[in-house]
Formats: sequence, C-alpha cells, structure tokens
Amino acid sequence: MGAEHKLEWQRQHRNEFKAIHGYSRTSHYSTGGQRQTVLQRDGYKCIECGMTDAEHKAKWGRPITIDHKDRNKKNNSPDNLRTMCLRCHGRKDITPALTFTKLSAEDRIFIMADRANGETYQSIALRYGCCQATVHKWMQIWKGENQNG
Repeated sequence: MGAEHKLEWQRQHRNEFKAIHGYSRTSHYSTGGQRQTVLQRDGYKCIECGMTDAEHKAKWGRPITIDHKDRNKKNNSPDNLRTMCLRCHGRKDITPALTFTKLSAEDRIFIMADRANGETYQSIALRYGCCQATVHKWMQIWKGENQNG
C-alpha cells in the first residue's frame, strides 16, 4: 500500500467514524473509549451549566467535551470523567491555573525567549507544572502588556 493510498484510507476511516459517532477517534481514545458512556450518563449535557451537545455543536461547531476531573489523561475511570462545555471546561482547567501559577519576572523572560526559539507550549508547561493552555494564556497577557507599555 503506497503512502498516498494509506493516507486516503486513514482519512476515509476517520470520516466514517465521525459520521457514525458524531465525534473524532481522538476524542474516543482520549477517554479510553469511555466517551459514549459518559455522555449517556450525563444526559449529553454539561454537568455545570446544562448546555446540551446539540446546543454546543450549534454554538461552537464541535461536540461537547469530556473532562478528566483530576487532569490525569491516563485516568479514564468513568468516575474521573464528566461532560463539560468548552466554557465550563476552560474555567475549570485554565482559570485556576492562571490564578494559582505564580510566575516571576525571570520566568516570563525565559518563557518568552523559549517560545521565540520555537519551544512548544507543551514542553514549557511540563517544565512549569501547568497545562499548555495556561502558558498560552500568559503569553497573550504578556504580549498585551508589551504592546500597551
């Protein structure tokens, strides 16, 4: 099987999976295959605000998310998984990290230099013990400060 044929085969099977299930294989595997079980248990709606999967798709053009309560992507126990919309999921994962992650002026210098040199958000986040969305958010804040002052 040639590389081009293999890519087309993979693309076709990803699209078939999404057409059948309404979400990607990545979403399926990132929950250890528990996504459908969690959605059914939670009534296909955000456990925080009540937004339904249909409302989520209409608003953001993508299926509702599944959250790992303990942020451990390897812990796919149904007790650790819950249905959340993007807004509530972000509030849970990003906002607390921004609030409690103390970064010094020296950290800012190193992080901005690392990004300028092409280091990924993920590798920086691992070094500082936070999620990559937190690093991204801080970068946005710092860029805004540089433009304003």
